[in-house]
Amino acid sequence: MPNPHSAAVLDALEAFFGQIHCAAQEAGLETLIETDLSFSQFRSLLILSQAQDPLPIHELAEKLRLSVAATGRAVERLVKEGFVERQEDEHDRRIKRISLSSTGQDLVAAFHQSKRTQALTFIDSLDPADKERLLGALLPIIERYPGPVNHHPTVEQPRRPQEQYA
Repeated sequence: MPNPHSAAVLDALEAFFGQIHCAAQEAGLETLIETDLSFSQFRSLLILSQAQDPLPIHELAEKLRLSVAATGRAVERLVKEGFVERQEDEHDRRIKRISLSSTGQDLVAAFHQSKRTQALTFIDSLDPADKERLLGALLPIIERYPGPVNHHPTVEQPRRPQEQYA
């Protein structure tokens, strides 16, 4: 059973970050509405922005939890709008790899920036003394625990055949 003091700290953090998150999410939803993209199409852009290499449509479909056909239709619209680029796999021409275009990268960057701007607006509304106390409490914790704590380790993905011999 968790320590009652730990639960109180978590409750306070959830309340605080909830306020920041709500403001940021509202800004993010505005960006989504402005693009006139479906939620799946926008999620595709976010997933592709985190991918190190262009993704095959079937991998994007897995990440979206959609069928390959539905993902293909979503990608088709993104290609037509200029947000993503599609190219043949260099080893298997049947596989089409998808990556963000510069327009797609700009849209994702604007999405993240609008969320950050809204979060900063909330933080700017705090009393200066509260901001100093918050910063004074957070910085030592961040220094002590510099990396993200991974409570849900991921299974290492198998390497592609061409990577095994590189």
